[in-house]
Amino acid sequence: MKKPPVIFIAGERQHAGKTVTSLGLISALTDLIDPTDIGYFKPVGQEMITLPNGERIDKDVRIIKEFTGLDMPDMGMLSPVRVVSGVTKEYITGTQQKEITQRFEKSIHETLESLSGKKLIIAEGTGHPGVGSVVGLANSRVANLLDARILYLVGGGIGRTVDELEVDLSYFSHHHSRVAGVLFNKVLPDKLDMMKEILTEKALNRIFPEWDPALKIFGYMPQVKYLNNPSMHLISHSFRDHRTMKCGRCASAWHLPCRKVKIISQDYEFFNPDVSLRPRDIAVLGASSQRRLSKIVEFNNRLPGEKLGGVILTCATDDMPNEKTISTLASCGLPVIAVKQDTAESDALLYKCFNNTKLQLYDKMKHQLIVDLFREHFDAKRFIRTFGL
Repeated sequence: MKKPPVIFIAGERQHAGKTVTSLGLISALTDLIDPTDIGYFKPVGQEMITLPNGERIDKDVRIIKEFTGLDMPDMGMLSPVRVVSGVTKEYITGTQQKEITQRFEKSIHETLESLSGKKLIIAEGTGHPGVGSVVGLANSRVANLLDARILYLVGGGIGRTVDELEVDLSYFSHHHSRVAGVLFNKVLPDKLDMMKEILTEKALNRIFPEWDPALKIFGYMPQVKYLNNPSMHLISHSFRDHRTMKCGRCASAWHLPCRKVKIISQDYEFFNPDVSLRPRDIAVLGASSQRRLSKIVEFNNRLPGEKLGGVILTCATDDMPNEKTISTLASCGLPVIAVKQDTAESDALLYKCFNNTKLQLYDKMKHQLIVDLFREHFDAKRFIRTFGL
């Protein structure tokens, strides 16, 4: 039986959009081919979740199943290599590196065999191209094991984008990996037309003439508002021992992506939320700042449409926020947490959260944005022709 083609999704870095691309690609392809003919798996995973049966698998496998509805009865099989805490240390300090890598490779091949009845298999990479090399399974190595062709994601732009391509395409070429084409991702909307005009397929292959077959461009994907922003629910998990404040009916607001973090440092007399804040912003201020908090709640109540994303009260203690502050929040309808960290520590944690946000199982709205994005900007018909489907 003819083996199905394997598309390996690789990216310039962690959070380049590989899972988003997997979701978008599957949605775009299912408009043209039967979804039962599409297989998906994550050969090497790093971020685990626990299934109801107690099995630990890569989080992205669960997200793909939740959002796409693909036939995935055995999710454990679709996450064959799980690089959890301690694995790399054990690998490096041990004496059986070759045996461990061979065992990992065997698991990947078993998963591939389990999907052999599909017409197309999507394999999602991990991190930047070299991630996984510590256990002998860099993305280039895994793509070669699968005899896959790579769909490479690179950020939007001109100079920086070409520089990234120079590094990573050279890496793949050195390892004799097959790159089928490029998807330009997170392009600033006002730069989209310029990028299409300058960084054409002809220009790309003039810069990188060594690829045979020539590289193809499958789309220029504009940056989507809020797609990579965290919700207050996700943000709350960045803070240990946080307290969730009771603020009335706001359950759905906890799962909406937030816009920006605003540190409220002005004195009460000078603080004007109409100037400082916008809808979906997170206001960060001290837990003892009751008067400024009252201004924020009043401002939020006046907003005609979208509300604030939430409030984080810093330097919280057993006695702070006090009863007056708690009363102010009682029916504001905002997601609010009180944390022990000071403003500087909180800002650092929020920066990390905003720069490391992945899709969550509750992000239904984001999934629809991805579906719409790929239907408009991804050349699914050309992709299918390229892979002979």
